[in-house]
Amino acid sequence: MNAFAKATHAQAQGDDVVFELETGGVIRQFEISGDALRRYFGAADDTGSELLRAFENARAEIQALAKKTQWVPSDGRIKLGTGDFDDS
Repeated sequence: MNAFAKATHAQAQGDDVVFELETGGVIRQFEISGDALRRYFGAADDTGSELLRAFENARAEIQALAKKTQWVPSDGRIKLGTGDFDDS
Protein backbone atom coordinates (compact mmCIF):
# COMPACT_ATOMS: atom_id res chain seq x y z
CA MET A 1 0.00 0.00 0.00
CA ASN A 2 1.33 3.44 -0.91
CA ALA A 3 1.25 6.75 0.95
CA PHE A 4 -2.20 8.01 -0.09
CA ALA A 5 -3.86 4.66 0.59
CA LYS A 6 -2.18 4.46 4.01
CA ALA A 7 -3.06 8.05 4.91
CA THR A 8 -6.71 7.53 4.01
CA HIS A 9 -6.98 3.99 5.46
CA ALA A 10 -8.05 2.78 2.01
CA GLN A 11 -9.27 -0.79 1.62
CA ALA A 12 -10.63 -2.69 -1.35
CA GLN A 13 -14.12 -3.99 -0.57
CA GLY A 14 -15.75 -5.90 -3.37
CA ASP A 15 -15.50 -3.72 -6.49
CA ASP A 16 -14.94 -0.49 -4.56
CA VAL A 17 -12.24 1.19 -2.52
CA VAL A 18 -13.42 2.63 0.79
CA PHE A 19 -11.41 5.35 2.48
CA GLU A 20 -11.62 8.37 4.76
CA LEU A 21 -10.63 11.89 3.89
CA GLU A 22 -10.73 15.19 5.73
CA THR A 23 -12.91 17.78 4.03
CA GLY A 24 -13.79 21.09 5.59
CA GLY A 25 -12.20 20.05 8.87
CA VAL A 26 -14.28 16.87 9.15
CA ILE A 27 -13.15 13.30 8.50
CA ARG A 28 -15.66 11.75 6.10
CA GLN A 29 -16.13 8.20 4.85
CA PHE A 30 -15.98 7.73 1.08
CA GLU A 31 -16.03 4.96 -1.46
CA ILE A 32 -14.96 5.09 -5.08
CA SER A 33 -16.32 2.59 -7.56
CA GLY A 34 -14.16 0.05 -9.30
CA ASP A 35 -15.75 1.20 -12.55
CA ALA A 36 -14.37 4.73 -12.06
CA LEU A 37 -10.97 3.33 -11.09
CA ARG A 38 -10.86 1.16 -14.23
CA ARG A 39 -12.26 3.77 -16.60
CA TYR A 40 -10.28 6.83 -15.50
CA PHE A 41 -7.34 5.72 -13.39
CA GLY A 42 -5.91 2.60 -15.01
CA ALA A 43 -7.06 -0.35 -12.90
CA ALA A 44 -6.51 -3.35 -15.17
CA ASP A 45 -9.09 -5.52 -13.41
CA ASP A 46 -11.19 -5.81 -10.26
CA THR A 47 -8.56 -7.27 -7.95
CA GLY A 48 -7.88 -5.42 -4.72
CA SER A 49 -4.26 -4.73 -5.64
CA GLU A 50 -5.26 -3.17 -8.99
CA LEU A 51 -8.03 -1.08 -7.44
CA LEU A 52 -5.66 0.24 -4.77
CA ARG A 53 -2.97 0.98 -7.38
CA ALA A 54 -5.50 2.98 -9.41
CA PHE A 55 -6.68 4.69 -6.21
CA GLU A 56 -3.12 5.97 -5.77
CA ASN A 57 -3.22 7.22 -9.39
CA ALA A 58 -6.46 9.08 -8.59
CA ARG A 59 -5.03 10.95 -5.60
CA ALA A 60 -5.02 14.44 -7.15
CA GLU A 61 -8.50 14.09 -8.65
CA ILE A 62 -10.01 12.69 -5.45
CA GLN A 63 -8.48 15.45 -3.33
CA ALA A 64 -9.58 18.15 -5.79
CA LEU A 65 -13.13 16.77 -5.88
CA ALA A 66 -13.28 16.63 -2.09
CA LYS A 67 -12.09 20.25 -1.79
CA LYS A 68 -14.45 21.74 -4.35
CA THR A 69 -17.58 19.96 -3.18
CA GLN A 70 -19.46 20.85 -0.04
CA TRP A 71 -20.41 17.50 1.47
CA VAL A 72 -23.51 17.42 3.57
CA PRO A 73 -23.60 15.22 6.62
CA SER A 74 -24.77 11.79 5.64
CA ASP A 75 -25.38 8.39 7.08
CA GLY A 76 -22.84 6.06 5.59
CA ARG A 77 -20.24 6.65 2.93
CA ILE A 78 -20.15 9.30 0.25
CA LYS A 79 -20.07 7.43 -3.04
CA LEU A 80 -17.85 8.55 -5.90
CA GLY A 81 -18.49 7.06 -9.31
CA THR A 82 -17.80 7.61 -12.98
CA GLY A 83 -20.11 10.65 -13.15
CA ASP A 84 -17.96 12.46 -10.62
CA PHE A 85 -14.93 12.24 -12.92
CA ASP A 86 -16.52 12.77 -16.35
CA ASP A 87 -15.25 16.36 -16.51
CA SER A 88 -11.74 15.49 -15.25
